[in-house]
Amino acid sequence: MKELIKKIDLQIIPLHIFLGVFWFKNGFIDKLCGVFLGILTPETAYQGDTWVGWKSYIVGTWDKSQVGHIFLSPLFDILFPVLIVLQCLPFILVIASLLKGEFMQGANHRFLKAAASASLLVTSIMLFSQTLAGASDGKYLWQLLGLGMIIIMYINSKSSAAAKGARMV
Repeated sequence: MKELIKKIDLQIIPLHIFLGVFWFKNGFIDKLCGVFLGILTPETAYQGDTWVGWKSYIVGTWDKSQVGHIFLSPLFDILFPVLIVLQCLPFILVIASLLKGEFMQGANHRFLKAAASASLLVTSIMLFSQTLAGASDGKYLWQLLGLGMIIIMYINSKSSAAAKGARMV
């Protein structure tokens, strides 16, 4: 048991935790569960997380700008399901990473890197729409975008260090 614990890469686990928890909450809980609860139990679901609640919030934000009102608001019913899938993807990839044992020292971090890239992609898409609309949500999305870039650089650094260590053996 002690040998197994020594093989765990404690420097990579925080990335699993951050990406997993963040996108589980923002993808599955807020969007997927909220929308399905709104369909299944509309009288008891938190209205802000239902389809109507998200549409009111997001379209209301987009409508504050003429560009958002003209180009984004009419497409909400098409864009929102895509957003839900994109926000769930990083969490699914983190789970795949954990199942593949990518939290162990010297492991290939293919799925974790894919999760970080998916996180960066969905953040970029959200940032693009919020910037077009001039929304205040753009502020935290810029920070999340920067963090996503740092996470990818860190994973690349860990992977190349592991590859160098494997070549030396």
